[in-house]
Amino acid sequence: MAPENTKQTPNLYEAFEPHHEQLAAAGRGDWARLELLLSKQDDAAAREVVIHVDEPVDVQVEASTAVTPAEAATVARDSVLHVVASRGDGDEFLRSATVIHGKAGHLLQSRNSNGDTPLHCATRAGCGKMVTHLVALARKAGNGDGGDDEKVKTMLRMQNEQGETVLHEAVRLGNKDMVDRLMSEDPQLARVQPADGTSPLYLAVSLEHDDIARQLHEKDQALSYSGPDGRNALHVAALKGKETTNMLLEWNKDLIKQADRSSRSTPLHFAASWGEHEVISLLLAADHSAAYQPDIDGSFPIHVAAFANKVKAVSVLLKDREDSAELRDANGRTFLHVAVLEESQSVVTYASKLQSRKFASSVMNMQDKDGNTALHLAVKMGNLWIFNPLMKNRKVMLNLRNNNGQTPLDLSWTMIPAGVHYGLNPSIMIHKLLQDAGAKNGTFRCDHFHKKHIAKLDKENEAKKITESTQTIGIASVLIATVAFTAAFALPGGYRGDDHKKGGTPTLAGHYAFDVFIIANTLAFICAGLSITSLMYAGVTSVDIRTRMISFVISVTLMAGSARSLGAAFVFGLYVVLSPVARATAIASCTITALGLVDAVWVFLMVGNVELMLLKRLGVQAWWRLPRAILVTSMSLFWPYIVIAGVLALSKIKKVH
Repeated sequence: MAPENTKQTPNLYEAFEPHHEQLAAAGRGDWARLELLLSKQDDAAAREVVIHVDEPVDVQVEASTAVTPAEAATVARDSVLHVVASRGDGDEFLRSATVIHGKAGHLLQSRNSNGDTPLHCATRAGCGKMVTHLVALARKAGNGDGGDDEKVKTMLRMQNEQGETVLHEAVRLGNKDMVDRLMSEDPQLARVQPADGTSPLYLAVSLEHDDIARQLHEKDQALSYSGPDGRNALHVAALKGKETTNMLLEWNKDLIKQADRSSRSTPLHFAASWGEHEVISLLLAADHSAAYQPDIDGSFPIHVAAFANKVKAVSVLLKDREDSAELRDANGRTFLHVAVLEESQSVVTYASKLQSRKFASSVMNMQDKDGNTALHLAVKMGNLWIFNPLMKNRKVMLNLRNNNGQTPLDLSWTMIPAGVHYGLNPSIMIHKLLQDAGAKNGTFRCDHFHKKHIAKLDKENEAKKITESTQTIGIASVLIATVAFTAAFALPGGYRGDDHKKGGTPTLAGHYAFDVFIIANTLAFICAGLSITSLMYAGVTSVDIRTRMISFVISVTLMAGSARSLGAAFVFGLYVVLSPVARATAIASCTITALGLVDAVWVFLMVGNVELMLLKRLGVQAWWRLPRAILVTSMSLFWPYIVIAGVLALSKIKKVH
């Protein structure tokens, strides 16, 4: 029967099946069995593959890479020599390698599916005697014409699919003895350039094998420093610490300016990105001009450090190089612009506080390609912790306009959300702070600006937002009302017995703490009930959107008040029960319960921070703002306690009269 036609070059490996007997013998180091099995192979069939096609096909198979059925012991295309080389370096395995070499000497340079030679496998397994033995076999195979050493070097320099030689395997293993053996056979082995892979030195540095890196350099001072993507060993050393970096700088300072291919990043960019300030100092001491080398995006090392919020790295880059603060990237941004955009709070705070000692004040007001200053960008980000340090610095100008003619105040106006919003919304606070600081709008008609830039209320989305939010507020209000109602009829201390002249009345009635408990619990129930009622209007879709918005705000305010009232009822109820028998425990419990006011601490922190910022900006004439802000905030947060205290005082006055 005529063979089927094909137009494709056949895959020479498709018909190969693993030889299990050979694999078993090789795995045991059974050299006698291996010799018997290999002797049975038909030499002609083991070295020739016949392909039947209608038309001649030019198939060339190099002896060093051909794998025949007699050689393919595993599905990974390992020959029997690969298997023996990786199993150990006992006498039985060494003799097995000799037997295999005697039957098929070309297997010394054969490759498996990963491109590894038997020498790769032996080195990876840490079999030092096997490595020496395979090298000796390669030298013995020579013709004695002086080319034996060249054949050994050729075998040592063979690269697998990753472009790695046997030296890479020894380095990865961290085996100094193996490295010494290989480099003794070929002192220039560390120079072998991978296509786009990792040189042995790069690998040693990346694995923190500094001792092996020194060993490689001692053997060959002209070794390769290359790494993947055009990087060099100094790129990775910059991430490992100052000792490794200093070692490489002593060998080759030219590495500092070498950039990788994809991003044009230098070792200094790498060190800056991780905040390795000690390494940065070493690199700059070796070549200060590295601070002025940009990457593919025009970003200098100081931009990279600011992006990563590495304030110490920024400080080192600015030391004795104040003009670094003025370097601009491809978008015309300084390191301060980048720090604001990436919300690197530490860098912004550092720059704002130490600006006068580190760089010129003009840097604080530099404008990028869009005309935005750092303050413009801070307003856009809506982050108070980024905005405040800039506002504290009086060198920061408030009324510069960007390319759209907008000042920071104009920009803040556009950032105010429409509809219901949180009272401490950062964008609203920033807008108000700019106004209080005396910032001005740009030169335009207010109505035109409003029509073009100010977001209008989206009634549909606002209604959806309120409907979804009412579920959470409603659950909280109902729970508080339920607890307050239950507490009203399960009073602390219980009731007097029927045999008492005031039978059925609370036993603790008349105590000051009990009176506070009753008033607080009553206020909690009333506020929770009113919150639920108001929430009903907010959740009904037939009510107009603005009434729903107002009802929702009222409901949230009442719910928060009811929660604080219930907290007060719990504290005083606990105290009135425990104080007669365990006063210290009662006081401790009440003190711990005060942690429930931690949300108020956050509010005071926010308000106090912005007021102190304005005090720094405006000077002593704004001293009155801080006490006023504290008073207003206290009343807005703790009005339930004021009501409780007022009712209690009024009841005491009536009792006196």
